[in-house]
Amino acid sequence: MTAGRKKKCRTIDFDTNNMICHCFGPVSLPKKDLESLEKIVLGEDELQALIYQDKEWLIMDEAAKKMGISKTVYAGIYTSAKKKLVDAIITPKVVMIDCQKA
Repeated sequence: MTAGRKKKCRTIDFDTNNMICHCFGPVSLPKKDLESLEKIVLGEDELQALIYQDKEWLIMDEAAKKMGISKTVYAGIYTSAKKKLVDAIITPKVVMIDCQKA
């Protein structure tokens, strides 16, 4: 028996086929050193929340409606994404975007 609710399908507006979906990190590091760093993975829904909130400047209510989720769920996704990015910025970690189609 699995815990929690069934994951609801979320509306993702950006096209992951046009993205470089590998990793972003300090370019000055050799590949060997870059690969040894801890990785932080942002999900598609987290990236979409960041886009709506911090690029398109939508209010939470509008962004949640566009993603087809409640404001509470949206707030959790957005908070998680921000926390991951801040962690990657202040510590030596690599940000990766999970854009694999299920």
